[in-house]
Amino acid sequence: MKILIITGKIAEKKVKNAVKKYDFIDVHVADISIAAFLTPNLIIKEIKQIEKEKNIKLKDIYDFVLVTGLIRHDLKKVEEETGIKTFKSTREASDIPILIENLNNIKLSTIDYADNQLMEFIKKNAEKEIEEAEKIPLKPPNIKIGNLKVGDDYPMRVLGEIVHTPWLSDKELEKKIIYYIESGADMIDLGMVSNENHADDLKRIIKIARDITDKPISIDTLNTKELIVAIKLDVDMVLSVDGGNVDELLPYLKEGNTAAVVLPTNYKINYVPETIEDKVKSLEKNIENLIEHDIKVVADPILEPINNSGCNFIESVIACREFKKKHKIPLFFGIGNVSELFDVDSHGVNATLTAIGSEIGANILFTPEASSKCKFSIKELKIASKMMFLSKKRNSLPKDLGFNLINYKDKKFEETTTFKDLNVSVVYAKEDEKQILDEGSFKIELDREKKEIVAIYFKKREPKLIIRGKTPKEIYETAIRLNLIKKLDHAAYFGRELAKAEIALKIGKKYNQDFDVFYNEFFNE
Repeated sequence: MKILIITGKIAEKKVKNAVKKYDFIDVHVADISIAAFLTPNLIIKEIKQIEKEKNIKLKDIYDFVLVTGLIRHDLKKVEEETGIKTFKSTREASDIPILIENLNNIKLSTIDYADNQLMEFIKKNAEKEIEEAEKIPLKPPNIKIGNLKVGDDYPMRVLGEIVHTPWLSDKELEKKIIYYIESGADMIDLGMVSNENHADDLKRIIKIARDITDKPISIDTLNTKELIVAIKLDVDMVLSVDGGNVDELLPYLKEGNTAAVVLPTNYKINYVPETIEDKVKSLEKNIENLIEHDIKVVADPILEPINNSGCNFIESVIACREFKKKHKIPLFFGIGNVSELFDVDSHGVNATLTAIGSEIGANILFTPEASSKCKFSIKELKIASKMMFLSKKRNSLPKDLGFNLINYKDKKFEETTTFKDLNVSVVYAKEDEKQILDEGSFKIELDREKKEIVAIYFKKREPKLIIRGKTPKEIYETAIRLNLIKKLDHAAYFGRELAKAEIALKIGKKYNQDFDVFYNEFFNE
């Protein structure tokens, strides 16, 4: 096999360094500074120039041509006019070796960048590995909660809690359950209300959940009456059993198939262990009678918030690890206890806590999405769970696995600048002092339920039209097509605000027209 890579002058050094170990690859530097400026016609011109100078036909020497850079055109025309297959390479020069090593696993394209297919291939293989693990036969100490296998042979399961379920209308509860499932939750936890008894609502609440999904359903309460009703209704799991209610719940648990999440506490007498040793001993005592009666148990030593009084976060992690070392039963890891009480974007916290959970042998990752900063936590934990499962299975670091939680930065940061080398005039920007308004104006809002941007058109302060769309491009092109924008500065402003709205919609930020999306101390120092 022999390959020709065509690139621009600025990327020449990076591309040549990336492929220097491959003696079957040649690099041709086109007569253009930036590879992204290459078009099919320019590539055809370069190929014909090479062929003329060397008196050869490239198709007789090379199997195909790879073109680097962010080229937006379809390269099919190049083969039609030159006879040599020409495809798009990866967007980053540093990814070319990965492409070369995986040429047999992907289908190069004249339209799509090769790294899109590379990522798809790696992710598809990763998903296959996880699917194969799901087929492992169930054997102790693994357990089955509902139809879901839980234990050390399987990926950590994500349990999403819907808080204050009895306060939600049926429609609100349905929407929340559907959102959790779409986010990747393996199990749905229906949280009750502290110091209130909603036992009479449980039949309705559980039925709503069962009608929507066959995923395991749990009830989260310390109210013994609610727990008994839930067990009688054959709920898949109850949170939580402790020293204060275990004896009362035991007869009901013995009769059914409900799994019990057990705490080291005794809230009946307000006992909460504060040392590692006390946590482990108390938890062992509380689960002892349940295990003797073959009741499915999930142990929850209680993951504590950071800088918590009494037993702190680190000590609670150690307690989890010490318990798991002694007992191979499934381990509950309450990540929401930490993420909800830590003013940090959730994805990094969730990823780190999942990694810690993986190392200590956790099996169920528990979280609500109670606060705005923790939105998408279920999706984040699901991805992190897959990452850690593959990392553990392959005995590798949790990177380059096909899944990642790099949402706001770039794994590789390669920027090419040309402005420093240009010998042209520089104009320093400033705003116009006077603004002349267009005939009409737009109020931009978000419809998060439908994941759409909404632009309300006003004329003489009266609403005249609403434009809805998924992307800024389709909205501003519609506005232009309807002749709603006549001034260039208004068009620029409209595009800017639509772009901000799209970012806010995608990452769960609040959108305020005319205000920065990322206005805080971190970004504005």
